[in-house]
Amino acid sequence: MKRLLQISLDTLLASTLPIVMWLLLGFIIDKDIANVFSLTYPIQFLYMIFITLFAVGPNITSKKEKKNNIVYSNIVFSSILVGIITIILCFNVDFYIKIMSMDKNIYHSFCLYSIVLMYYNFILQLLLQKMYYDNKNSKANKTSLLFNLTNFSLIIILSILFNDSISIVTTLIVDFLILAFLFINNIKKFTFELKLKDNIKYTSFGLLKDISFLLIYGIGFGNSFSYGEKYLTAINFEGLTTDAQWDMLSSVDTASKIDISENKFNYKKSLKDSYKLLALLIGSILIMNLTLYWYFKPHIKTLLIILFVQIIDMLFDPMKTMKLNYLQINDNSSKHNIAYIVSRIGRFLCSFIPSAFCTYIGQIFSMIYLYIYSKIQCKKVKLFDLK
Repeated sequence: MKRLLQISLDTLLASTLPIVMWLLLGFIIDKDIANVFSLTYPIQFLYMIFITLFAVGPNITSKKEKKNNIVYSNIVFSSILVGIITIILCFNVDFYIKIMSMDKNIYHSFCLYSIVLMYYNFILQLLLQKMYYDNKNSKANKTSLLFNLTNFSLIIILSILFNDSISIVTTLIVDFLILAFLFINNIKKFTFELKLKDNIKYTSFGLLKDISFLLIYGIGFGNSFSYGEKYLTAINFEGLTTDAQWDMLSSVDTASKIDISENKFNYKKSLKDSYKLLALLIGSILIMNLTLYWYFKPHIKTLLIILFVQIIDMLFDPMKTMKLNYLQINDNSSKHNIAYIVSRIGRFLCSFIPSAFCTYIGQIFSMIYLYIYSKIQCKKVKLFDLK
């Protein structure tokens, strides 16, 4: 439980601080600036793909083959590759703002800041994942706190005192210096060994999830929002009160991958710890809903349906996640990848259902399908016997 909370703390910071930051910048500078969070939200999926491929995958491969060269090689290689992609994005930032139907005169500077910050967070995740897999969770917590709180404090304080350019450039320079220090102190001498094929093999589920979410929510939310403001308000409210908890619940995925790759996985204990964490997360969701409902006033029936789907999915998530991780790491059969692809395609197709709840119908479909599949495939695995 302690390890799950440690990993969750980093995720919580990464999930909530950007939301609070953009809201505060909206109050300090102009309310439109808060929209940068939504403006650059699709780009987050791109960096999530890179994190899965170059931060999570190499650590699993390294544990399986007992070679730290693999992790260090991927960190250095991906830092350069994703850095080049980030530069390309920055040079085309006005075009991106235009295709998102927003005003470049308003959003140019802070859109650039957001993109560079995503790259910085990518570098941070490369280092944090290495710490997690080395069981240095306390060090990872301190590292994450140092970077996230420094960035948050600087951009807010400097935005109060100076203009946009000075606050953005100064904050990014300080962020860079912190990352450079962390990078130098955590990378040891190594022989180049990339193992991209193995990285993909051990993280194919995650890669498929990251890619599919871009399509699912891009199309599904567009469909849902077309049904009127009451659905838009309820969906936004649901995101505000559950997104951070979902991100924190991903610590179960991280911890189980570490234990399975090291052959130290105890299903009964892991499940017990997961539901202790889940109790805290669901409790916080209910408290946030009761506290914030009177301010946002979303349509109650719509909200209750969405929350029901989210909580049911959360309750089943630890069981299917642990079993899917076991199947991917210890029995990397193509049939498991095919089954997972089917679940993503099914969820994607649900986005076209003529209903404001289309994405949530897809969410329930995917949950039931993967839970049943993982249960059947692990039925004879003694590791999952709770007796």
